[in-house]
Amino acid sequence: MSQELFWVLFSKKLSGEASAEEMGLLENLIQQHPEWQYAIQNLEDLWKYQPYKDFVQEEDAYMLHLHRMAELNIPFGEVAIEAEIPAKERNRLVTKWYWAAAAVIALVGLFAFGGLFNDEPERNPIAQQVNEITTRPGSKSKVQLPDGSVVWLNAGSKLTYNKDFGKEIREVTLTGEGFFDVAKNKEKPFVINTATISIKVLGTAFNVKAYPDDKQTEASLIRGSIEVTIRSRPNDKIILSPSEKLVVENNVPKADVREMRTGYIERTSLPVISTLISVNKLKYSPVDSTLAETQWVNNKLVFRNESFTELAVRMERWYDVAIDITDESIAEERLNGIFETETISQALDALKETIPFQYEKTGNKIIIHR
Repeated sequence: MSQELFWVLFSKKLSGEASAEEMGLLENLIQQHPEWQYAIQNLEDLWKYQPYKDFVQEEDAYMLHLHRMAELNIPFGEVAIEAEIPAKERNRLVTKWYWAAAAVIALVGLFAFGGLFNDEPERNPIAQQVNEITTRPGSKSKVQLPDGSVVWLNAGSKLTYNKDFGKEIREVTLTGEGFFDVAKNKEKPFVINTATISIKVLGTAFNVKAYPDDKQTEASLIRGSIEVTIRSRPNDKIILSPSEKLVVENNVPKADVREMRTGYIERTSLPVISTLISVNKLKYSPVDSTLAETQWVNNKLVFRNESFTELAVRMERWYDVAIDITDESIAEERLNGIFETETISQALDALKETIPFQYEKTGNKIIIHR
């Protein structure tokens, strides 16, 4: 019954007809079924690029799809609605909801044929192998894995794991940024793979930032311990203690290599190679004892002594915009602050109080200049 209810609630969400109670119920269903994230994203994209237009035609399309789904024995429709939504609420549904449902069903058929929502994954070899959860720029998500571990994904991130996750080993692959609160299980280690590092834990909380275009890959440990392996030097293991942060420079040419006296190279006396590595203490805010590295989970964009260029990259993901700083002196300015409820325009106006600059915004493209 949860699948049928999901389609009803999700259609109402797209059309703006869902109540707060229904949104909460939908969120619970999504958390219970993280493997649905791929389909959800596709459905949202369909709605984004196919806004409702002709109500009469869409209602006809909706009814036609219901009929076809019934013929194919795909569970959706009045049975689910009657079973879990009161009659008064059903009568309130407007034509706009029909169009959302029609859009949803169009893809439901596709996903049903592919077996992505089927209780028998062996019908679809691809679905049987990998689950994929993604977040687009400007959005974040929270997912509970089958072992009870919870992962928060920042904007523009992707998490994948095999269908047999947890049977022998708990292993995931991360692209982007994620905060992990890993359920303890000494018999089955939890492994996070990124392009630069691999992290092995038993049960702990930590943040991993591994965007492919960033200059650095970071792992910040909140509690417990983690074992980190650098892919370019697989024989070396780095053990982090609570409140420590590992920083790995990505793709540093050998000509640029230098020994980092406060970091890992000095502590282990290993020969200097083309990967720069440092381990530093996390810096807690003296005001509220928070960490900048993890405040994004609380919907706060915290920046401390970051260049405008570095901040612009984060703002692009946070607000789903493209920022071009045309003045090098502006790009190198160092900034401190917090954005929480500000729009992109409000955030830029606030930064102008610190750095004199002008900007033009066209759609989601922003040009910053003197």
